[in-house]
Amino acid sequence: MIDNRVYTVAGAKGGVGKTTTSINLGAALAQTGYSTVTVELDLAMANLVDFLEIDIDVSEATTLHDVLAGEADAKAAIYETDTDLSVVPSGTDLAGYAGTDLDRLPEVVETLRWHHDVVLLDTPAGLSEETMRPIQVADDVVLVSTPRVASIRNVRNTLELADRVDTDVRGLVLTKSGTGASPGADRIADFLDVELLGHVPEDDAVPHSQDKGFPVISNAPKSGAAIAYRKIAGQLVEGPPSPDSTASSVDAAGTDSARDAGQTDDATAGRTVAPEAYGRETTVGPAEAGPDEEPRRQHTPADETSTDEGTRPRASVTEEPGREGATTDSGVADDDHAGGPAPVGGTSTDEVTKTATAESDEAGRSARAQTGDAPERESVMNDDDEESTANERSLGAQIRSLFGF
Repeated sequence: MIDNRVYTVAGAKGGVGKTTTSINLGAALAQTGYSTVTVELDLAMANLVDFLEIDIDVSEATTLHDVLAGEADAKAAIYETDTDLSVVPSGTDLAGYAGTDLDRLPEVVETLRWHHDVVLLDTPAGLSEETMRPIQVADDVVLVSTPRVASIRNVRNTLELADRVDTDVRGLVLTKSGTGASPGADRIADFLDVELLGHVPEDDAVPHSQDKGFPVISNAPKSGAAIAYRKIAGQLVEGPPSPDSTASSVDAAGTDSARDAGQTDDATAGRTVAPEAYGRETTVGPAEAGPDEEPRRQHTPADETSTDEGTRPRASVTEEPGREGATTDSGVADDDHAGGPAPVGGTSTDEVTKTATAESDEAGRSARAQTGDAPERESVMNDDDEESTANERSLGAQIRSLFGF
């Protein structure tokens, strides 16, 4: 069951379908009664409004750029769509992008969490600041990949990044499945050691729906892609099995009896999932608040404190691990825009790279002074570099073995 959850939809490779997945999962959940918002975190190359028919001009309207610049409240950047899905688009103005500060993202996310059952953070390609921060503030990561070698390699890097910042991975969505001589979806998920949430077939209905400005689940509800996205949304609703789910057969039997009798508690009352969406009818979601009651929310915004049972303030993003080691050699998209988002832990990717280069140059000069070796004969790789390169080659060989190469 979903209750005020934040999911970051990520996968380092571009063009794998992260935005399409974010929109369609959000629309599927919204159609079944969940208050859902999709947030566009591609701050430099915003295009969410091209996927949805939203009657706004992002060059003039309030967007995530304004919110992260401290010039607007997060609620002012929320826009409704015809599919009941709410969205927070990014702006297209470069000056607005330069003024954004990702240090404000945790507060923005908690504000959105407070007003929605589900928050979906749509991330850009690469392993930049704009990818790492959303992963840090999420409850879970939904990985998106195609069944191609480069995409699997890059989603593996995203998986490692999530592990570094101690964020759980909910599972894998495999898009464009059934194309080329690709291994099965289950085999790819097993290789990555993650749960397979579902696989979305290559489907012409997807680009046709995008061009019309609608999610495929509403524009072509009977298409293969639409059916797949609804099933995946159902996976998120039901959630992974709880460790305590079988702890007491007596309690389980009592709960089943109450459900059969039409009784529900506050945690599950108030929302019925349509049987055509997930294959069976089940009552889930938070109960509706009475006319004189405040809506029940499990999480508290970061700028508020609460000792009430059932709330938990989110830790500041600055408490998370630093930037060092969070990027790889395979397609890092550094955030080196002047005046751009603030770095994690006070150190930008560019600064880390410059420091490492300076240390390597200094070590080389010292070695040459002692041995007299010519600079052009010096190896630029130390033992760690050689081991890293060997591991990358080994990873590539392992992925290709999935294809039978």
